[in-house]
Amino acid sequence: MRADDGRDLLVRRDDGRLAVLGDWDGGRVLEAVPAPTGEVLDEAAAQPLPFVRETAKILCVGLNYRPHIEEMGREAPTHPTLFAKFVDSCIGPADDIARPADVDQLDWEGEIALVVGAHVRDEPRETASYAVLGVLALNDVTSRGHQYRTTQWLQGKALDSLTPVGSIVAPLRGDIEITTRVDGEVVQHGSIDELVFGPADLVAYASALVRLRPGDIIATGTPGGVGHGMQPPRHLEPGQLLETKLAGVETLRNRIVGAGGA
Repeated sequence: MRADDGRDLLVRRDDGRLAVLGDWDGGRVLEAVPAPTGEVLDEAAAQPLPFVRETAKILCVGLNYRPHIEEMGREAPTHPTLFAKFVDSCIGPADDIARPADVDQLDWEGEIALVVGAHVRDEPRETASYAVLGVLALNDVTSRGHQYRTTQWLQGKALDSLTPVGSIVAPLRGDIEITTRVDGEVVQHGSIDELVFGPADLVAYASALVRLRPGDIIATGTPGGVGHGMQPPRHLEPGQLLETKLAGVETLRNRIVGAGGA
């Protein structure tokens, strides 16, 4: 978050307040996750910035809510389906989403994202949840046309500047909920306790493949209700407002604009 005095700060929502953890220095502060400083940020006077470390790995999980698996005509996976995004894929909680000129099937995927708070490699499932600093809101905005060109999803998922990311990290709980709205209409709703693979499963599985560091992000998957699974399919159009609400934490509000910003 950017304070009204121009400071970029790392904050965490505790008991409805924005507790300041320290100055934001591109995310290096996360190497040793700080305790609250005692300062509380005035949210009304603050500018939200995406919580993305400059060198973060952003891992995403596909097909992790059963209703979404069913609407996409797939079978439940036996292992987490992973793909990656890049820091350049990410935008802030209030930034416009500029739909690329060659995209006509832009879809929403509201998600609960885990923020890693420790160095983790081959972490057992029994202790993996302790490596989670907290959760934040994310929308895995997807170009379906690019995604289905091949069997590999990255080209539809990692496009530049299409992924809104929240600014506030909240403690991990078993009942946290995510809701997606398009022009005020609720199109998705899900809870973290509905995941096929929960936070501990995901940290353990991912850390068996790659080294996780403080500030890395794991997007846990999207609930049912994506536009591409509707009959007929629906996609995001310029002028529409996409809202992604992490209950009790933050709502991302991103306006869809054309490639030229109109």
